[in-house]
Formats: sequence, C-alpha cells, structure tokens
Amino acid sequence: MINYENKKIFFEGRGHQLDKDELIKYLSQNNATITKELDEADIIIDTELPYLEDKIYLKSLDGVTVVSLENLEKEFSKNIEIDSILMAIKISREQDRLIKLINNEYFTDEVFLTLLKFYDWMDEGIHDTDENRDVSTAIAGRFCSGQEFNHNVKHSPTAIYYTALETTNPKLLEILYQMPEYKINDKNALHNQPLSTKEVVALNPNISKPLMMQILKNNQKNELQFLASNPSLGEMIKKELFKLNSEMITTHLIEANNLPNGAYLELLNSNYKNKLLAHIVLENEVFSSIISTPLDLSDLIQLSKNKTLSTKQIDILLTHNNEDININILKLEAFDPKKIDRYLDMNNKFYNISIAHNTILNNEQFNRLFHLDDLDVDISLSFNPKIPKEILQKLFMKNDEYINQGLASNNNTPINILMQLQLDNRYSVMISKNETYKKYSQNALGIGSDFNSEFKRDTYEYL
Repeated sequence: MINYENKKIFFEGRGHQLDKDELIKYLSQNNATITKELDEADIIIDTELPYLEDKIYLKSLDGVTVVSLENLEKEFSKNIEIDSILMAIKISREQDRLIKLINNEYFTDEVFLTLLKFYDWMDEGIHDTDENRDVSTAIAGRFCSGQEFNHNVKHSPTAIYYTALETTNPKLLEILYQMPEYKINDKNALHNQPLSTKEVVALNPNISKPLMMQILKNNQKNELQFLASNPSLGEMIKKELFKLNSEMITTHLIEANNLPNGAYLELLNSNYKNKLLAHIVLENEVFSSIISTPLDLSDLIQLSKNKTLSTKQIDILLTHNNEDININILKLEAFDPKKIDRYLDMNNKFYNISIAHNTILNNEQFNRLFHLDDLDVDISLSFNPKIPKEILQKLFMKNDEYINQGLASNNNTPINILMQLQLDNRYSVMISKNETYKKYSQNALGIGSDFNSEFKRDTYEYL
C-alpha cells in the first residue's frame, strides 16, 4: 500500500469503477491533500488522459510516484472501511453514492452483498427506474452465468430470475427474495415451473434455514408449493408444510419425497394414495410397510410405476403376473437384465414397447427390437439415450415424424442428424433443449444456448 501521509496528490479526470469524490475522500482519510498543479505533486494518479501522458512520463523520470487509476481503485476496494461508509449512507440516505459503490467490480462478493442490503428499491420493479435497472444489472453482471456467452444478458430483467435459479450463495438468495418480485412470461411455461424470483428462491436448495422459516411465515401458497419441493428441507419444515393440509403443497411434498417421517402411512388411506405409491422412495422398510397393507390391483399398478423400486422389490411385483404391472416394470433400470430376453421371447407388443425404453439393454437386444420393424417400438427406441448410434441412423432413415421427435430429444443422437432435424420447425424447440446440440452450439458456434426463456429442468432433479 502506498503511503499518502502528508503528500500532495494530483488527480485529474474521473474514476472508472468508482466515483472520483469517493477516491478523494479515501486519499484525504490518509492525510493527503489534492493539488491542481502537476509540478507540486508528490504522487500523480494516472487516469490516462492523452494530453497529460508526456508530462506524467517526464515526472516519473524525475522520481515522482505515479499510481495508475486501476491500482488506486483496487487499493480502495481492498482497504475500504465498509462499516463507516454504510453508517454514512444510512444516516444521509445517499442512494446515488451507494449505487456507484455497488457498481465497483473490484469489491468482493461479500462487500457487494453488504452494500446491496442498504439499497432502497422504492417499491418499484427491478427495471422500472434507471437506478433499479443499474443495480439489477450489477447483480446479474456479477452472478449470472448467461453473460459468459452474451454480455448483453445482464441488461435483461430475466437475468435476475436466472441468478436466483443458479446461485449457491445463501446471502444472495436472501437479498433476491427481499427484492421486488420479477415474474417471467408464463406463455411457454413448463409444468411445475416457478414463474417468479420468489418462487425460484423458495425452490433453490441453497437457501438458509432462516429464509425457509420466513417463506413459511409469509404464507404465500405459490411460494410454499415450491418450498415443499426444496430438497434441503429439514424435518421441522416438512412437518409445518404437511400441517397446512393443502392439496397442492402436500402433492409437492409427495413428488419431491419431502414428507415428514411416517406421514406416508397416514396418506395410504387418503386421496393421495396413487400419487404416493408412484413417487415415494421405496426403502426396504417403507416397501414392506406398504406391501403389507391391503392393496388392490390398481394400487399395485401404481406402485409398479415407482422408479425407486429395487430388483428384489420388482421380483415381488412380478409374482402377480399382471400385464399392466409388467409393462410398467419393464421400463425400469432396476429390472434384472437376465430376464429381458424371456420377455422378448413372449412376442408381446406392449412388452416390446416398454422394453425399448429401458436403458439396461445390450446391443443385441437393441438390434432385436429394431428388426421387429414395428413403428411403435421404433418410436420408443428413438427416445432411448443408450441406443447405439448406428441404430439411430437407421431410425432417422425411416423419416417418420414421431420417430424424429424422439431423435430430436435424444442426447445420444449424432449432431449431423440434429443439424438436419433443426431445419424443420416441427423439431426446432425440442432440439434447442437437447444437451448435445447445446454443447455443439456453445463450442462450435460460440453462443449461449443455455440462456433462454426455458427453465433449466435438470437443475433440480426432482422436478
């Protein structure tokens, strides 16, 4: 750090990251004085003004200390007395000064978030005023990953939505929740997609326990349903949400496997039974409890849809020898691979369609299904992410609309096929969500296809 004690400082021009007055205050606090005369200066702040370039160079040859503006701003940001500045802002309500400080990129995230807590949004939307827009842009510019591909993204209010979706910083999430709510257009919304920043924050698994309690206390049903789907819920929050006895909230608790301990036993005798059987995580104790209760055939069919069934549990359900149960089970990855051929030998069209969805098949089994030359089986195969690429090529040659839909959605589809399909408007939306196509777009074309108006469905696995 440079010693400014009793030194005369020449500072012409303006700051880049910080207001010049802020920097002058900093220098003055270090017992320096500002001079307008270059010849009197002990230290020169070089702001790269062209008409002073030669003079400053000559002064440096004479031994005068020259400090770049960038280094001064970095030094200020590192040594800032944040408490005294915040106290001054709190007393004087200097929002303009606060906005300028918030836009300083040299501050750490911690200092930035501390400053942000003191900003008054004046009950206006995040982009409704120039001041709010500047602060929103500063938040997105610092935390939204979309700007890595397109620097203009930070100027969109949607960037705040995405920041709330992807950040892992609990302090930032608290601030985003307290900000004016921003809602995205629900025209193309997906099922169970959060439509506002507050809903996204409630869903984010990185929110703090106090913020969870605040959302619970605020009692906004739209927020509570997404909180119910949050994978970080503790037992106490689960119990409080369950106690609300809301159909929507209870449904989200079931689908996210967020029921409090033992609550599933109560729901087995309720209208939630079918949903519970299909979604509850079937640990051995839970499965034993469920299977020992009176279940009719429709209950067993629902249970057979559960993707958490283990191989042993599947074998128990297979003993019922029911076609509907078998159709559901044949799609599951936990199905015993040694039994696949036995069901293929049955030459049951519905079994074949289900088996074609299963990712545990070997190449011989994939080929066996393909050579059935059954359109319905081919459609199922086109969606299977483990199918060999040579079969995908053959499926593409059939030029069927429904097969092409599966190919457009399949991450295993070769990029040359995706490039051909994306020329057809019928498949363009599906291909835009295809991870293989996204990576190709980013790496080969240099665009950020991840940042769009669609919700990142793979961010939280339980959706």
